[in-house]
Amino acid sequence: MPTVVHHDCTRLVPLFGGLSQAAKDEIDALTQERHLTKGEQIARPGDGERLVVVAHGLLKTYQLTTGGNEQLLNITKPGGYIGEQALLGAPNPNAYTEALAASTVCFIDRSDFTQLLLSHPELSVALLTATAKKIQQAEQQTGYLADESVPDRIHAYLDDLRTESGCPTVTIPFAWKELANYLGTTPETMSRQLKAMVQAGEIERQGKTITFVD
Repeated sequence: MPTVVHHDCTRLVPLFGGLSQAAKDEIDALTQERHLTKGEQIARPGDGERLVVVAHGLLKTYQLTTGGNEQLLNITKPGGYIGEQALLGAPNPNAYTEALAASTVCFIDRSDFTQLLLSHPELSVALLTATAKKIQQAEQQTGYLADESVPDRIHAYLDDLRTESGCPTVTIPFAWKELANYLGTTPETMSRQLKAMVQAGEIERQGKTITFVD
């Protein structure tokens, strides 16, 4: 029998965590691994349909506005994935995905992944659960952008980050420029607002690490 190459994706990604070792071996046999440099694209309009899973690094997915500017859609951290919309027949024809840092990803073509879903119903349940969480995050971003006040958007994002972490010290998971884009503002406005929060005694800041002062 050929030797199965084990990929980090099947070992580290929660989506596959509940599967048996035999099922993980089956996924490994269908998986291709790729190492990305910062700024390298992994998905663009017109690409083939596939699931892309992040083992290490960070990916950003965005679309271009009519003015040619990037509109950030989401950030994918280790353990996350993109491409499920295309696999389920609803691709975003305008989306691009690129590495925010040196990253390791794995990808599985649609036909292979469809067979995995049919042969492993527990994977289907895991995919639905994880996708529901992604939809919740997208709705959360929409909620941020619904606030007319940029300070309110920043406060809401930081409060949610604190709630998610469960502690008063949080670290912004990506660059300030990306966060500003995500919240629909500019890095300069972001910097001014954070400085105002420090001066008001609401937070302490060291680089991208923020501590809330109660």
